[in-house]
Amino acid sequence: MFKKIIAVLLTAALILSFAACGKKEKEPTEPIEAPTKKVAVLVAPEAQYPEDYKAAAELAAAYPEAVTVGEYADSRILKAGNPEIMQLSEELAKDSSIGAIIYARATQYTSLAITAAKKINPDLVTACIEPEDSVDTLSQLSDVVFCADWNKAAQDIISTAKEAGAEYFVMFSFNRHITDNPFHAAERSYIEKACKDSGINFVYDNAVDPTFSGGIEKSQLYIKESVARLINNGNISGSNVVLFSTDSAVQSTLVSVADEKGFIYVCPSFPTAYNGVSEVCKADYPEKIADVATFIKSLKAAVPTDGTGRLYAYSYPLASTLLSSAVYTVFDILNGKTTADNLAERAAMRATDAAGDEGFTIAAYQDYGNVFAAYRPGFEKLR
Repeated sequence: MFKKIIAVLLTAALILSFAACGKKEKEPTEPIEAPTKKVAVLVAPEAQYPEDYKAAAELAAAYPEAVTVGEYADSRILKAGNPEIMQLSEELAKDSSIGAIIYARATQYTSLAITAAKKINPDLVTACIEPEDSVDTLSQLSDVVFCADWNKAAQDIISTAKEAGAEYFVMFSFNRHITDNPFHAAERSYIEKACKDSGINFVYDNAVDPTFSGGIEKSQLYIKESVARLINNGNISGSNVVLFSTDSAVQSTLVSVADEKGFIYVCPSFPTAYNGVSEVCKADYPEKIADVATFIKSLKAAVPTDGTGRLYAYSYPLASTLLSSAVYTVFDILNGKTTADNLAERAAMRATDAAGDEGFTIAAYQDYGNVFAAYRPGFEKLR
């Protein structure tokens, strides 16, 4: 059932105010006006995507009359026919006080959920972030989509890997991501090209999908077995090996294997400091989730000094920024300020305001008129 997540230890200050994390306090280009209709933000559990979860709670605290938050089950273990995200969407569509739904991660079945919701309320505004479902379909169903710019992210990841001494880059993924979703297919192409340009051997491994029989445990076991197989078969050698996967369910395994073998771990499936190394080395969250600098200090202190792996964390709150961008853009759509005709200009304006960082860039993604890709480079070595 839909439930509101109560923000803990938060003030009602605008989420745009960040210190020490690269974000600067900045007045928005235009005042942010909450609409009369509510915006529902659907998030995965905190254990899956902590940055998204906390950022949503902060936005609900900042706009208590306009933003409400609902949690759905861990998307890594959803099976075909699992109705929860559809049920949540349908419940919201039936609520006359709700004007929009934002899917903080557009996980699989999001397109079905939006279709079901709009059958009930055709006027419902929808926004998606970082599509795990088909970007082709979501761009047609949603008013706006925000995602990471994987072209820029790939260059940043590979540049960091090169500095760490990488000779091999192992990318794990599976058909549901690479074959069924053009967004992830492009991600692979960007990473492969960046490796080639940097003289790093690119190795692709078709891994186990956690939604299949065996679930997350089987996916994690596959990573361990596959790394051993790649070593035994001579596909990789030495310790200058980067491990990467599009699967959020195996990040802790990648970190553990990298540390055990002296490999390199740069980035989780989505650029964030709150997944990856932080799943293995626990650190306290900062008061505001976008204060990544404070979190990385705690994370460095939590990383054991006797390990051999070269471990990194992303130094910018991209997930938080994309969610704020989506909320402010949806506010404007509901208030009639943003339309299909001026969406590109105004979505970029709201995202740039939310970013508060000169290194942040946003642009239209490929030929989609309502999909926008954003990034700010920066990884910090933890050990």
